[in-house]
Amino acid sequence: MDNLLPKIKTIHIMLQEMGEQQEAVFRMAFKMHNTTNYEIVTPDSAVKPDLVLVDTDTEQGMRTWGASKAAYPDVPVAMFSSSEPSVTTPYLPKPIKFDSLFPVLRSLSQGGNVFDASASRERSAVVDASSNLDGARKATIHRFNPQKGVLGALKFASQGHQDIAILHEGKPVLIVFPNIQRVLLTVSATELEKLCKDDNLAVVCKVVPDNPQWKEKAKVTIMSCLWQMAIWTAQGRLIYPMTPQTVFTLKRWPNLTRLAHVPESMRLSAFLTKTSVNLNILYKVMPLEMPDILNYLAATSVTGFLATDAEYAVDQKAADVSEKVKVDGTVDTPMAKEAEKIAGPSAEQPRGLLQRLMRKLIGKK
Repeated sequence: MDNLLPKIKTIHIMLQEMGEQQEAVFRMAFKMHNTTNYEIVTPDSAVKPDLVLVDTDTEQGMRTWGASKAAYPDVPVAMFSSSEPSVTTPYLPKPIKFDSLFPVLRSLSQGGNVFDASASRERSAVVDASSNLDGARKATIHRFNPQKGVLGALKFASQGHQDIAILHEGKPVLIVFPNIQRVLLTVSATELEKLCKDDNLAVVCKVVPDNPQWKEKAKVTIMSCLWQMAIWTAQGRLIYPMTPQTVFTLKRWPNLTRLAHVPESMRLSAFLTKTSVNLNILYKVMPLEMPDILNYLAATSVTGFLATDAEYAVDQKAADVSEKVKVDGTVDTPMAKEAEKIAGPSAEQPRGLLQRLMRKLIGKK
């Protein structure tokens, strides 16, 4: 949230159980990245790693991962794997996604991007995405109400002109200063995340007197706070009252360097600034994970970046927020065909230089 964590100019990464080709991909990516200096270190290096990245797709890789955790107890030891871990651990999924690689690496080195195995099991009971015989994907998803809880209270407080404290059980969670577009966090980010995930949380908004000292301590922008809290609240659910048929597009590109990371956010932003789609079409043309798409839609909707059609403006009392809705990726309409054209690389829209180099390096066309 608004870069609360300290910035790291140089990140030392130890690569374990990587083949020559895989390691070459990382080295090439590090050389072409000019925002942060990434250096690869070995177990023999005098420099302590900031992050250990272990390829765990083999039994030896799993053993090395366990040994690395013991050897570097104070350093994040992340799994680099083509399948989700069976344990809670820092995690970088295969294949490498170049638009999100460096934000994820930075997050991993700072102790973030932890895959929660228990949450994954719970989510899999709700989101049931599968492929049918013709290759189209389908999913059943839940929705959430952004007007409730801490997120709803923050939205309400940010739209006024008075300084407002958001209270839970009589204690302040946030103090919102709309006139300077800042928020003062009075609890830890961990505690705030926990509160956001409680769909039945009771909060109270209370006007507070002007306090220059509080305002001076308020370093987080309302925008970044809304963005992060929308992700925490969504938890891979569709923001109400959107449906799989709601048509949406992006009004403008979010400044992703100042906002919490959402997987594939660069790719989604680039796509949605070019075309309008609904969730059915987006899920059909872009091979992304549904929770990542839904978290991105929640973040961009709450912060005002997402524009939707008239279907979005339905009576909020007319439907059940908790109902399941189905996403069907079998649509075949002019909108879908246009979206496929934009989503897929072509002569008119070639892949970026880094992506083309990486694909050649790993033997793909």
